[in-house]
Amino acid sequence: MAQFEQARQQDMERRDRLLRHRLRESGIRQYVASGAESIYYLSGISYEPLERPFFLLLDVDSGRRRLLVPQLEHAHLKQAWGVAADDVGSYREYPAPAGERWQDMLSPLLQDGFAFDPAAALPLAAFLQQAGGHADDALDHIRMIKSPWEIAKLARAGAYAAEGVKRLLSGAYDGASVAEGFATGQQLLRRIIREEPHFDPLCTRVLLAPWPAPLSAQPHAIPQLSQRLNGGPHVVISVVRLDGYTAECERTFFTRPPVAEQRERFAAMSRARQLAMSMLRPGVACAEVDGAVNDFLGGQNFGDWRLRLHRCGHGLGLGNHEAPWLAQGSADVLQAGMVVSIEPGIYLDGEGGYRHSDTLVITDDGWRNLTGEAGVDLESLVMNDMRPMARMKGYFIRKSIAA
Repeated sequence: MAQFEQARQQDMERRDRLLRHRLRESGIRQYVASGAESIYYLSGISYEPLERPFFLLLDVDSGRRRLLVPQLEHAHLKQAWGVAADDVGSYREYPAPAGERWQDMLSPLLQDGFAFDPAAALPLAAFLQQAGGHADDALDHIRMIKSPWEIAKLARAGAYAAEGVKRLLSGAYDGASVAEGFATGQQLLRRIIREEPHFDPLCTRVLLAPWPAPLSAQPHAIPQLSQRLNGGPHVVISVVRLDGYTAECERTFFTRPPVAEQRERFAAMSRARQLAMSMLRPGVACAEVDGAVNDFLGGQNFGDWRLRLHRCGHGLGLGNHEAPWLAQGSADVLQAGMVVSIEPGIYLDGEGGYRHSDTLVITDDGWRNLTGEAGVDLESLVMNDMRPMARMKGYFIRKSIAA
């Protein structure tokens, strides 16, 4: 049975204790996890599932854990927390003949009335339901409240995310290409590889790039490497997943002095952000935060949800989008230990988007910003100087791509 360093060992024990208590209260005696994040959260093992499913089975009363994995993964997954070596089973390579498939190996391990995590892929969920199981969101509720160990991980990821924003902005100039921004992201990833003693490539990702105007009005579009930063508003997105934990930092910026209307829209976005942050504390309903932001922006002529596109925030943890949801349709209530983004946006077709995003942890009396090292005021986000060194660097990056 794998042993982790003491702080992580204690956190794994905490998760196990909380999950079993919640399941026991619901009368559930067996829990089956098949989502990659769920299994990572409960066992500490990272993997790419591809077409080969993984299953972690927890006996609620005894605490015994079993893993069912592809034979290809059998040896190295004996490192899973809380799983004895003899309790790691395997199935034949997919697709296997009848009698040796994962379905055949899993069925004898299932108990009557078992529950499974809602993160199960649709084919797995259908099989588990047919086998007599039902989805239960106990693990989602536990994951919403982060431990001090997890918050430290998120703070580390947040520091890198803020560093990514600062690096990209320091090299931004009017006419810079998106390719230069992605190259900056690769530089940040190399720094992480150098600095992190337990670097896990399956659990570490860096997304760092500028969304140039007017594409910045489409935050989930993918900018092309050849696109250029001309004027603004542009949005830099910096999302860092480190050892499984994800933080994000985003800033609206300009590469030419903004005109009066752009300044007004930037100011409206900034005030909406400050309003949302002023409401963050334990006991506040997430729907109230988003509702207040919507009412404020409505008074600024941005009430149409098609100009807003998305809620004012969401949870962060192993996923970069998870509960709690700061949205008017949400039933979630803020509690100390939750980690959320605050990112009210304004999006205008043909012009661009206005959005800052930070990663915040809810504390006993308010919140703490985990990505607060990046500037937020307009004057610090106008990059209109010549920057000859950045231009020269950009020239060579574009030439290397063209070659």
